Amino acid sequence: MLKKIPEYLAKKSTNLNLLVFVFIFSMVFVNVYTPFEFSTWFNSKSDTLNFLYSTCTILGGMVVLIISRIVMYYVNKRELISMLSYVLWLAAEILIIVMLYTLVNKILLHDQRDAYIIFRRTLLFVPAMLAIPYLVSYLFLGLRSKDATINKLMEEGHTAGQTLQHTVDDTITFNDENGKPRLTIKSGSILYLGANDNYVNVYYLDNDKVGYSIIRNNLKALEKQLTSYGIIRCHRSYMINLHRVKLISRENDGIYATFDSNAVSKIPLSKSYSEEVMRIFSEM
Repeated sequence: MLKKIPEYLAKKSTNLNLLVFVFIFSMVFVNVYTPFEFSTWFNSKSDTLNFLYSTCTILGGMVVLIISRIVMYYVNKRELISMLSYVLWLAAEILIIVMLYTLVNKILLHDQRDAYIIFRRTLLFVPAMLAIPYLVSYLFLGLRSKDATINKLMEEGHTAGQTLQHTVDDTITFNDENGKPRLTIKSGSILYLGANDNYVNVYYLDNDKVGYSIIRNNLKALEKQLTSYGIIRCHRSYMINLHRVKLISRENDGIYATFDSNAVSKIPLSKSYSEEVMRIFSEM
């Protein structure tokens, strides 16, 4: 119960869908099905007034839920609450709705029954009314969230597989921004690429010495072409050839990739790319 709630429960779209379904279900459940002799709950013998009162009651409850979910959303933005806190939050929502209904019925509708009787009966009714839409919504949203997670994992697996579809003996032709070929080289010879304003420097190993060629292009344009060769983005300014990387290490000032050649310096990995780089590197 102390573990965090699933992320989908904290999403704005989840709470919006939940509130819409609760409202529709409550209107039908109360005004059409009329459970627990709900039509006798109000101090009126008119069906029209009973419908009006019940609708206002539902709308009042929805206002409470809307305010509660807005507060919950911003609380969850800081840190996801625990399952125990979530359950207690739901219980607090129900209790507030019950208390408001009891007050409105006694003060505005002049219900002759004892406040305790109204409170006790409403305390049984409100959870029963909310249980079905909550369960249906959570099951549906939970399944949809799992489907989204599975699809994401499948896409990531597909991308990872694509990374290794070429060997180090394949050649790569680098085009400039106008699509004209500027450099053709064995992919295994490439060490890394570095951004240089409107140009890209392609660093490669030539007889144990590091050489480089300058191409008028940008890393973003080359990224799709090179990923399938195992040359991936690791930093805003760099792409590295994972086939030539021998280790990735975390140091005091950041994370670095070290190549299998002493002729080239270590290349930094930024936080936004490091996790994906290390994941693919571990699968090679």
